Amino acid sequence: MSWCTIESDPGVFTSLCEEVGVKGALFEEVYSLEPEAFAAMDAEKTFGLVFLFKWQQEADARETVDPQNYGLFFAQQVIQNACATQAILSILLNCQSDKLNLGAHLKEFKEFTMMLDPQMKGLAIGNSDVIRVAHNSFKHQSSFEIEQDKDAKGDDAFHFIGYICHAGKVFELDGLKKGPVLIGDVPAGGCWHELARVEVKRRIDAYTQKAAASGGDDKGSVELRFNLMSIVQDRKHEAEALIERERFLRQRANISLVSRGEDVSLDDEVEDDDAPADIPSFDDLSAREIADVHALVAKCNSTIKGHTVVVEAEKKKRAQWAKENTLRRTDLVPLALCAMRHLARKKELLGAFEKGKAVHMKRVEEKKAAKAVAA
Repeated sequence: MSWCTIESDPGVFTSLCEEVGVKGALFEEVYSLEPEAFAAMDAEKTFGLVFLFKWQQEADARETVDPQNYGLFFAQQVIQNACATQAILSILLNCQSDKLNLGAHLKEFKEFTMMLDPQMKGLAIGNSDVIRVAHNSFKHQSSFEIEQDKDAKGDDAFHFIGYICHAGKVFELDGLKKGPVLIGDVPAGGCWHELARVEVKRRIDAYTQKAAASGGDDKGSVELRFNLMSIVQDRKHEAEALIERERFLRQRANISLVSRGEDVSLDDEVEDDDAPADIPSFDDLSAREIADVHALVAKCNSTIKGHTVVVEAEKKKRAQWAKENTLRRTDLVPLALCAMRHLARKKELLGAFEKGKAVHMKRVEEKKAAKAVAA
């Protein structure tokens, strides 16, 4: 079965990964290629970068490496329109198992394809019903199919590639190539994504210069053809884990206080047998002064409150993503036609069109201004 094109959006990609079974991954747009923006990233919590660009047929003299020599998962793209999902999988399937939960399906998929060559890995992705169904679930719904005139110029082709750090080296993973491209070694004390930033900027600058030299678009419009996202550790997942740890600690501290006659309530109700090994034992807590244990409880309360703010903010963002994804999966054409007929009968269609156009142009200008500030 065919694969559809999907929108390059953090909410789409995060939801796509979750539908495949991945837990703990979050996509975020990167608005600036300045060193300061990348210096703020946490290299340990950044799994990879996904780069979207307008694809052009061109020679690339860079050599590729054998992925097996570096212990890399690499799949060639053999399925049309699958490059977004393939770029994402190329990053996720190279993550360390202790940093990211791939879920049952991708764990099994990685083991099954371990000894296959890159082309067969690509075919395996295309033949995975779980991955294909999740990918195609984001297909834009419409009551009409727009047929392209055979003599008309086709739409621009866009392509996704990934950047990762593996064993102290930065690699570019492009399914249209024979293998990974080794970007370079991470310098001692340096951040891997700085090497990726320089490479992405080099590619953007080269494309911009080429377009300007050929009399194409101006620089501002050319840069809008690119998009960069980071795949990072899910802050909601991380904050919830930290809250859980603090609840175990707070419960032990409160039990210790109750055993010494202090009037405190036990509200956490967590199973102590599941407590992390690194929190103080009851014996350790009983050896502390009562005031110190009260201070420990107060610190737990403060920490939990701070992480709860993060969880609520992430939940709000996810709710917005869910709403947007529902709209993507809904055919709004019948509603639009009905609304237009209603407005036309009331002779308000032209006024509504002009008002909507003004709102749209305002949003476009605000988005351009935001990108300019970030740059």
